[in-house]
Amino acid sequence: MLLPSVVLSNDTSKFPQPEKLKPDVNFWLRVYAEVTTSQGLIHDNAHLNVIYERMSFAPASSYSGRQKIIKQKKKYYEDILLYLAANPSRRLASARHRKVKALWPKGTTAREFRKATKRLRFQLGQADRFKQGLVRSGRWMPFIKQEFKALGIPNELASLPHVESSFRSDAKSHAGAAGLWQFTRSTGRRFMRIDHVLDERLDPFIATRAAGLLLKNNREITGTWPLAITAYNHGAAGMRRAVKATGGTGIAKIVREYKGRTFGFASRNFYNAFVAANDIEQHPQRYFGKIQREQALVFHELKLPSYYTAQGLMTAFEVKNNIFKSLNPALQPTVWSNNKYIPKGYQLRLPTAKKHAQSHKLIASIPRDERATKQKPDVSYKVRRGDSLSKIARRFKVRTRELVAINGLRSQHKIRAGQTLKLPSAVKQQLTGAHTLKQDAVFYTVRKGDRLSVIAKKANVSEADIMALNKIKDKNHLYVGRKLRLRRKPDVLSVAANEKVLTSKKVVNAGVLRADPSNYRVAKNGLIEIQSNETLGHFSDWLAVKTSALRRLN
Repeated sequence: MLLPSVVLSNDTSKFPQPEKLKPDVNFWLRVYAEVTTSQGLIHDNAHLNVIYERMSFAPASSYSGRQKIIKQKKKYYEDILLYLAANPSRRLASARHRKVKALWPKGTTAREFRKATKRLRFQLGQADRFKQGLVRSGRWMPFIKQEFKALGIPNELASLPHVESSFRSDAKSHAGAAGLWQFTRSTGRRFMRIDHVLDERLDPFIATRAAGLLLKNNREITGTWPLAITAYNHGAAGMRRAVKATGGTGIAKIVREYKGRTFGFASRNFYNAFVAANDIEQHPQRYFGKIQREQALVFHELKLPSYYTAQGLMTAFEVKNNIFKSLNPALQPTVWSNNKYIPKGYQLRLPTAKKHAQSHKLIASIPRDERATKQKPDVSYKVRRGDSLSKIARRFKVRTRELVAINGLRSQHKIRAGQTLKLPSAVKQQLTGAHTLKQDAVFYTVRKGDRLSVIAKKANVSEADIMALNKIKDKNHLYVGRKLRLRRKPDVLSVAANEKVLTSKKVVNAGVLRADPSNYRVAKNGLIEIQSNETLGHFSDWLAVKTSALRRLN
């Protein structure tokens, strides 16, 4: 399949397409519209017109199997490049050597061939995903363009989700980004609510407003749309550093010359990928033939006057679980497991078939045990040495994935001793049972028939620890009524959780939105002077460290 190239020119439009970047844009056109996810390209990561091979994988091949093949192919081309480096001017008898050399300009030096061995990269194709994304985009595209028009920003920016998520509202990256617009937690919290009850990154409508605000803010800071788009991936502060380092705002100059430590392949190619994606979005038939997009989502919104269980609302409005979930994707597993209520003030989405006039009557009919005036409280647990998330889940009879969701963990395998984890509110009932020994109790009063081994097992501590804490010399000599200390301090604590009611105020304060670290000088003692409107999230993004680490240090 021979793909058309986009018409490139050095114009002064909102989205300039410099001639220097033509090979890069055409590379992404090929990735998005020709090469599928069962195929890929071995290429040079700096010169995207140098494509060594288009690979194909067996349909049932595993990830590890593919990685092995990719590694072998890279080694194959590395050996060829090293041979060319050793014989840059020699007449080549081998067809494979001639083929690779022909990809490079005449006069390519031995040094350049050696450097090319370090730039071998594999790019998985995306054509089938992109086509599916075009179909899915119909659900939200009318709203996105309407929202961007209201914000006064170009509707071409609506093509960005093709690059970020293939228009999958549930997409999640290994870096912790989520949703249609792939917000990280730190950036997302500038505009949205992200916690164990609601994650608004997963709501395409709310996230679209946030993305529009971020893009508009990036444009105000950087001055051009190419830089604003690149800042969506690399950060506005990062792009200001790029401008300062290269001495210009031209996107081609920055892409070709800027060597920032964190300005990697993804950031360097973000604008070019957007240009390619936008061309396909504007002319889908040119690349895929006729595309039938899904119809735009329609629904009725109702602002909740109190706290409700998901089941109570589904029953009252006679909405099936799958439809209710699809219309309200921000609701977290804690809500579906009935450990948290849907918050007061939440804009509930319901199918349009449900009559508006009946909404308030139906919501008033919800039983008292399915609604409340305040949120269910959290319970927290302090991780001990030797704990694992699965072990904690079994101890409190909850699902591991629920603990992951409640605590916003990237991996169920990464917890540390001393870390405080939130537990489902249902655990509170386990911990406060009147006639049972709490697994994390601090004290226990000995009763008739008790044995130290049984007490230790139920309390999840060792006999030796109890004996040491209570100076017991003989474990068989316990008397009824004796108060035993089981551990030095409680590991499970009830935490106040009367959350603030959701309101319809602006997503973010204008001052916070415009805040962006500008003084990048770090003193010799490791201190940075904070400027007006800057938040911990800004410095977290700039330094590429967790906000929790900054909190601990300060």
